[in-house]
Amino acid sequence: MGKNNLQLKRRTFLKGTVGLLGSGFGLFGLNDQRNCGPTQSDMLGPYWSNEHPSRTVLANSDEPGSRIRISGIVTADDCSTPIANALVDVWHANDQGCYTIFQNCDSGNSDNDEYNLRGIMVTDENGNYSFESILPGYYPGRPRHFHYKITTPSGTELVTQCYFDNDSLISDAFASNHGDLIISLNEDNGILSGMFNISMNQSAEELSLENSNQLSPMDFEIESAYPNPFNNSIKIDYSLEKRGYVDIEIFDTNGKWIKNLVGSLMSGGKHVVTWIGDDDNGNIISSGTYLVVIRFGTRIKSKKINLIK
Repeated sequence: MGKNNLQLKRRTFLKGTVGLLGSGFGLFGLNDQRNCGPTQSDMLGPYWSNEHPSRTVLANSDEPGSRIRISGIVTADDCSTPIANALVDVWHANDQGCYTIFQNCDSGNSDNDEYNLRGIMVTDENGNYSFESILPGYYPGRPRHFHYKITTPSGTELVTQCYFDNDSLISDAFASNHGDLIISLNEDNGILSGMFNISMNQSAEELSLENSNQLSPMDFEIESAYPNPFNNSIKIDYSLEKRGYVDIEIFDTNGKWIKNLVGSLMSGGKHVVTWIGDDDNGNIISSGTYLVVIRFGTRIKSKKINLIK
């Protein structure tokens, strides 16, 4: 299976802008049968890093192990009111139970990505998130698991983990204490998929109050992109009404994801980012028309730019 077939690029979340839809796999496991209420917390563990990149494909395409896609919805404690723009930070061990950054891991990380098997994504306007990676290996004495750290726009935080049904290391006692965190998996064409829904310790009423207290919606402008057309590099000026999480990405006009330029919390005001016409692997791409796509809050804007070689 080729690299493009394995990857669910970050465009998953850019609904409507370039004709691409978010992924929801419609699977229901133990996690979806729980009594409604905040998802239980679990330990952070020793291998979290505060510099994970913004992306939805965590594992290099050559990474050994079974490919897996996880999706879900982040909601208030009523399990139905979606929380948009929440940060979902995920990290996990490789197929051999080894954690990158902190351990020397023998893997198929052909890009020599220091943060392989780690990434942060942002929930869309319906609270959805989705990512692809490989099924984590067994960390000594523990079932397979993904680590999660979720932060809502208001700063409410949850540290937890996601486990998998039918794991040989999940005892009855473990299941009774972690039932909210155990999900079932399906397999289709060799790729596993599952759903892990997350309810934050924040009421729908609190969310409504926060929204009503906002003096204006989170807005922004693409001020300019110059020179356009460009040959060697282009500067993209943009302004944010207030502090918030910003995604800036490059696509071709067919919707193919090229590169992520920005994926971080930014202060309000004017900003500039430069693109040199390369893809995510550092390769210079061919001449043509491309889209700069900026997402801020629940709003998305785009601008056409032309690369001439």
